[in-house]
Amino acid sequence: MQMFMREIAMKFKWFGLAVFLVLLAVQARGETVHLSSGEVLKGRIVSIEEDVISIESDSGFGVIQIQKSDVILIEYDSAKRDPSKKVGIGYFHRVNPNSTGGEAMEFAVDALSLKFWANSLTSLDFLVGFFNANLGNNRQFEVFSFDVRLAHVFKRQSRLDLYWGGSVGFISVKDNTGSNDIDGTGLNLRVFFGTEIFLPTLPNLGISAEVGFGTQEVDNRKVTNLSTTTFPALSMRYYF
Repeated sequence: MQMFMREIAMKFKWFGLAVFLVLLAVQARGETVHLSSGEVLKGRIVSIEEDVISIESDSGFGVIQIQKSDVILIEYDSAKRDPSKKVGIGYFHRVNPNSTGGEAMEFAVDALSLKFWANSLTSLDFLVGFFNANLGNNRQFEVFSFDVRLAHVFKRQSRLDLYWGGSVGFISVKDNTGSNDIDGTGLNLRVFFGTEIFLPTLPNLGISAEVGFGTQEVDNRKVTNLSTTTFPALSMRYYF
């Protein structure tokens, strides 16, 4: 029962984080603010509070705070971001979905991510991963993986990208439990759908969350499943 409650708590924690980041990104879309005095401010909306809006000015005046009652109109930036030819370096994690009996259905991934944008909408991501499963002080599994992911952005709005894609990869597993004969190598195949958010104060930092459907085959063990947790894959990358 305690394990079940911890799992539910983790699901809601990641869901809450994702919702917070989406709201933050939406708030940061503003570009032009028209005031009742006739003045026009251009910049990024940093925060919207009960009575005050904070705007990071494009004119170099820093963060300006204005009263909501003084605002007549906010025009949001419709320009498209263009990440073409940028390279992102970061961390990728996909949890191991569990069956109803509590056993791991699929080996998880902790990976270094190297992502290249071929153009403004299409990216190629290389993941080199290591994952160890421990029970107390005993190491049960040692997993190495290498995946190639191709993704396409189908909706871009300000600091938020919605994307879908697919991946193919190699996986090697060393089983130290002595009870399951699944030592060997195999393949990962997956399709996925996700969202990537770029923070207003760190525009080159992207945070992603995604769900997917895939199959994983290692030696004589083959698993095909739909992601069973709220956001089973999370990643963070910095783009240069």
